[in-house]
Amino acid sequence: MPKVIVGVPVYNGGDQLAECLECLISQTLKDIEIRIYDNASWDHTGEIAQEYVRKDPRVKYVRHPENIRAMPNFLSVLRDCETEFVMWRAHDDLSSPDYIEGLYNALIADPTANVAVASTRSTSRNKEVRLSRPRPFKGKGTVSAVIQLMFNSHAGWFYGLWRRDALLADFQDCWAAFPHPWALDHLILFPSLLKRAVAVVPEVTFIQRLVTKSYSPAKGTKPPVEHMIALRHLFAAQCRHYIDRSSYSALQKILIRAALPIYVDRRVYKLRKIIKRKLFRDRSLPAYGNEF
Repeated sequence: MPKVIVGVPVYNGGDQLAECLECLISQTLKDIEIRIYDNASWDHTGEIAQEYVRKDPRVKYVRHPENIRAMPNFLSVLRDCETEFVMWRAHDDLSSPDYIEGLYNALIADPTANVAVASTRSTSRNKEVRLSRPRPFKGKGTVSAVIQLMFNSHAGWFYGLWRRDALLADFQDCWAAFPHPWALDHLILFPSLLKRAVAVVPEVTFIQRLVTKSYSPAKGTKPPVEHMIALRHLFAAQCRHYIDRSSYSALQKILIRAALPIYVDRRVYKLRKIIKRKLFRDRSLPAYGNEF
């Protein structure tokens, strides 16, 4: 049994899949298994995957005969995983060669952590490179540590190394309450932030390439105001649910909940954007549907 299973959920990712797989098979931690979950692609994704299956025995290929939607494909990685440690890798993302090893060592060293996270370098064709380093939070065990984690967290942390059982429970819980890919990554992270169950490894780097995903809205389309407001409410309600059922005192819960509106504003849709759209009465059709 490998130490780590890396799931690569992909749909029509043939243009960048090979580079992603080269990065993974070159990791310094060799005791890993790489599982490609092909969501019924119709491009050359399958051919590239099969090429790497022949090239490296650690690479496995799973193809769904029909498209099961993006987030259920991510979830299928977890449900099939037999190891304690699991991570996702989007087909268009990369990392430093020591990424998995650094995160694995951090989780082994801290049995209270649910996820180990790295520095995130975000790149795109049209934007400058941005580097976000996770900062060790001070006052572990206090409300201030929780708030530090909330506001220092990054979407790239979703692609850190997780303890499978904790992640599966949180994913299923969040997906049932918030069945939408937008901001779902931050919502799934939230229970671990709340428990301070995060190991930070700023020395290794996750490279997040900001490209249009298969489930991204069509260019020029915008979600309606009602949709944006609804997602904010659902996201906040699930966060409050986690806060209310935590072991914090009544006062500590009040303090964390006080920070929640600002957190939601940063992680879902900004209130000023909603107000602006409301003033201009944008009546675009929903950019998001049931395909997720």
